[in-house]
This record gives sequence, structure tokens and C-alpha cells, in this order.
Amino acid sequence: MKRAAAFVIIISLVFGFSAGQTVKETRDVKGFTSVGFGIAGNLYIKIGPQFKVELEGEKGDLDEVITELSGERLQIKHDNWRFQFREKVTVYVTMPEIDGLGVSGSGKAEILDAVKGEDLDLSVSGSGNLFTSDLSVENLECHISGSGNIKLGGGNAKDTEVSISGSGNFNGEMAKCETMEVHVSGSGNCTCQVTGSLEASVSGSGNVTYTGNPRIDARVSGSGRVRSSN
Repeated sequence: MKRAAAFVIIISLVFGFSAGQTVKETRDVKGFTSVGFGIAGNLYIKIGPQFKVELEGEKGDLDEVITELSGERLQIKHDNWRFQFREKVTVYVTMPEIDGLGVSGSGKAEILDAVKGEDLDLSVSGSGNLFTSDLSVENLECHISGSGNIKLGGGNAKDTEVSISGSGNFNGEMAKCETMEVHVSGSGNCTCQVTGSLEASVSGSGNVTYTGNPRIDARVSGSGRVRSSN
């Protein structure tokens, strides 16, 4: 009995150790220009000439992650939404160009390299976070619903639209925007740098705080404010 019990313990330890090991795997997905990230983990995006999608985490967790194309969008999501990861999964994506990134849930996504192009659409729904490096785009759209956040690391955009519903925050003071249209409903906050014109509407307790000397068209209902931090 003692030998049998010891054998069971050893086998359990071996399998438990194997299950907890971190592994990497590469997924063969190509031809996308945007990414949707819908798992509780971390996503890091680099700009490079070749497509590459690599996942890192426990083997059992990686088996539950789907990476598939939906049009020109790479979707990273759960195979079973009820499944709970033992550890956070990390996803590394390399792509030649990017025109959209969406985070749904509690994940964190970061664009590590500079983004140049015509359009860039960023969105967070849930409690996730999205970060960018420098960007240089003509049209920038940022949408937050829930308690998530979007932070721009720098750069410039000609025309920018920001919408916040809920308690999320948009931090864009490091990026210079020529014109901006902001809609805040709820307790969320927007900080931005605008050089040309700023059109802001606030309903609720949220605030729009800007630097620069833009022309202002503000409409506020509630205790929120549109104010300069110059």
C-alpha cells in the first residue's frame, strides 16, 4: 500500500509539473491588417515585413486559444468563454501594417513600434488596456466602453475622434492632434493635445482636459468639465 501510494504521489507530481510548464507555439495565420484581442492575457504587436503569431503560456491554456481570420482581422479569443486560464497567456504578433486594434475583456495590448498610415481604429470594451508607441496617421478613432483605458505614446494625427461611455480613460496628451471630436458619457476622462479645433460633448461627471490653444466648441450636461491644462 505504501509503495502504491508513493507511486501515485510521484506520478501526480510529474504530471502536475508538466502541466505547469510554459511552452511556446507558432500559429500559421497571415494576411491581416487589424487585430481583435479577447482573452485575459497580454498582446504585444510589432511592425515587420513578415507575419508571425506566437503564443506563450501553459499548454492547456494555449489549447483553449483560437487564432483565426475574420476578413482582414486576426481574432484572438477563447475556444470556450467559460474556461479560466491557469496563468496569463502572452501573444506576440508581427505584421507589416496595422489599421485597427480592439481589446475586449480584461486583456492588455500594446503596439511596440511606430504606426504610420491613413487610418487607425482603437477600441476597448471591458476593463482592458491598450497602449501605442508613436503614431503618424490621418484619421484616428478611439472608442472606450466600460472601465478600460487607451494611452497614446506620442506622434500625431490630423483628425481624431474619441468616444468614452463608462468610467474608462483616454490619455492622448503625448500625441499632437490637429482636430479632435470628443464624446464622454459617464465618469470617464479624456486628456489630449489639440492644435486646431476641439469639439467636446460631456454628459455626466467626466472631464475633457486639453493642452494647446485650439478653438473650442463645448457642450456639457452634468458635473463634467471641458478645461485647459496650459
